[in-house]
Amino acid sequence: MSRDRSRVRAALAGAILMAGCVPPLATSEPQAGVLAVDQVAGLWSLRAVDGPARCDLALASLVIDGVRPVLAERCGVPAAMGARSWRATADGFELLATDGVVLLAFRRTGEDAFRTMDGRYALSRLPLS
Repeated sequence: MSRDRSRVRAALAGAILMAGCVPPLATSEPQAGVLAVDQVAGLWSLRAVDGPARCDLALASLVIDGVRPVLAERCGVPAAMGARSWRATADGFELLATDGVVLLAFRRTGEDAFRTMDGRYALSRLPLS
């Protein structure tokens, strides 16, 4: 299990780093009416607005096995822990379970900020170091 997690982590890290180094693939370009992938992909900190729950999320920019993968680490947010992929929407993005069910839906609130539609969680971009 940890070996599979290491592979996913390595694939996500590579996809995130490579996104800035190569021209976008046709699959990473936004479809009409949705947010651009580069506005969502990257490393994020998810936190509960009114509580201690936190989670680090890595959202891949490249399509791997037909989806854009998500990796949740140090996570105390059950819905985010179950996320396996993400997709852009008109004003944000959605975290999806393996079966495609929407676990959390986000709307953009700033340059590097999102909030869930129900207002329970805020997402801010983590600096790359």
